[in-house]
Amino acid sequence: MEWIKELIFGTGIAHSVLLLAVVIAVGAALAKVKIAGISLGLTWILFVGIIMSHFGLLLDPSILGFVRDFGLILFIFAVGLQVGPTFFSSFKKGGLKLNGLATLGVLLSVATTVVLWKVTGVSLTTMVGILCGAVTNTPGLGAAQEAYHDATGISDPTISMGYAVAYPLGVLGIIFSLLVLRWIFRIDLNKENQRLEKARENDPAATMVLAVKVLNPSVIGKRIVDMRSLLKCGFLVSRIMRQNGTLSMASGDTLIAAGDTLLIVASAQD
Repeated sequence: MEWIKELIFGTGIAHSVLLLAVVIAVGAALAKVKIAGISLGLTWILFVGIIMSHFGLLLDPSILGFVRDFGLILFIFAVGLQVGPTFFSSFKKGGLKLNGLATLGVLLSVATTVVLWKVTGVSLTTMVGILCGAVTNTPGLGAAQEAYHDATGISDPTISMGYAVAYPLGVLGIIFSLLVLRWIFRIDLNKENQRLEKARENDPAATMVLAVKVLNPSVIGKRIVDMRSLLKCGFLVSRIMRQNGTLSMASGDTLIAAGDTLLIVASAQD
């Protein structure tokens, strides 16, 4: 039974992998729990990790560094795949304004952090972690930790500590603020969704992302680039999923087979 004790409470690769699996599984299960229609989602994984570390269940430092960097890479890659097809088209309508507001929000957050750092005397590394946690920016945490390690050659745990303290308050604060605003302005979410859907249907320039299953014999066996001569409209095929479930990026020379599912980006009119 000694190996079980070592696996759960010890160190090493096996312990770290088990601990990660338990934290993710428990957090994902709790993410399905809703109270008054509100769920914290995958934020539960962070909370479970904090509880585990409180009781002395820690990851091997080398494993922690690998998982942190690899997870950050996967996160950025997945976001790129999701928003890539509509990124440039979003600038045609409201994109510049939204990006400007996002940039302004970042600058205000940084300015607030600098002011609090000067006033409170808290170390700058801790304040950087608090900044990342308050705005729930996990990639920012990873970037800050990596930048500090590259600059000094050592890791500072106060960055992640500040993040862990501020993140729960950042999540709960956002939820509470939205609930208050919804109550003040008497917002009906169902009516808002219906209004947005109607506006999208009436806007021929609106961009839509849809999955289409190939059943039409006229396109089966042809390349994606050949579809442009058959369909007199503008569209982009981003990814293609074969009948066996294999998902891959689509190119102009990709052959279309019966039963394939194409992820298509096009204007609502097309």
